[in-house]
Amino acid sequence: MPVKYRCVLLATDRADLAGPAEAVASALFDVVHASRHARQETAFPAAAVDAVGRGDVDVLLNFLAPMIVPSRVLDGVRREAINFHPATPDWPGIGSASYALYRGDAEFGVTAHRMTATIDGGEIVRVARFPVERGDTCESLFDRALRRSVSVFRDVCEDLARNGGLRPSGDRWARPAITRREFERWMLLSPADSREEVARKVRALKHSRLPGPFFLIDGELVPVDPASLAPAAQIGRKWS
Repeated sequence: MPVKYRCVLLATDRADLAGPAEAVASALFDVVHASRHARQETAFPAAAVDAVGRGDVDVLLNFLAPMIVPSRVLDGVRREAINFHPATPDWPGIGSASYALYRGDAEFGVTAHRMTATIDGGEIVRVARFPVERGDTCESLFDRALRRSVSVFRDVCEDLARNGGLRPSGDRWARPAITRREFERWMLLSPADSREEVARKVRALKHSRLPGPFFLIDGELVPVDPASLAPAAQIGRKWS
C-alpha cells in the first residue's frame, strides 16, 4: 500500500463545504491537523503551526479558510501548499463575484494555486469555469463558486496523492489581489453617478446578508434603495 502524505487542512466553517473536503483529505492523506474557521477569523491556528513545525508535513491545504498562512509555515511544508480561491484568475483578492458581475463576465469559477507570501499570487495549478447566469447576484454567483470548490478540491487532492506534486495549469493572474480597502472604496457611489451605473453596482453587490453599495452623503454611508436607485435615507427629499 502506498504511503500517504502527511497533511494539514484548514477549512471554512460551513459544514456543507468543510465536511466533503475533510472526507476527501482523510481518504487520500494522513491528516495530522484539520480545523474549521469562521469568516471573521484572522489568527493562524497554533496547532497547525506546531504540526508543520515538526518537519514532516508534506501537504498544506487551505480550503476557503480566511486567514493568511505565515511564510515560516509555508517554508516548513515539504511538497505542496495549495489555496482554493472561489473565483477565476481574473479576480484575485476580495469582491471577486461583484467585480465579475459589474464587468459583465460570461464566466466565473474556482482557482487552485500554490501559496506564497503574495496573497492570491502563487503559481496556478487548476482552474474550473462555469457560466454566469442572467439572474445571478453576487450572492448566488459566489455561492456557486464555493460549491464548485469542493469538486476542484477533490481533483487536486487526487492528483497530488497520485503524483506527489502538481503541474502548473498555464493560467496567469490578471492583476494583483484586490484589497478590502479597495473593495470598500469601489462600493461607494456619488450623486453624480448615472442611474445605469447605480443599477450595475446594485446588481453586482446584491446580497441578503451584506450591505452595499452606498452613497457617501455628509460623511455618512447611506445604502441604496434598489427600488428607486436613490439613497434610502434621502428618498422624497433633495440630496446632493
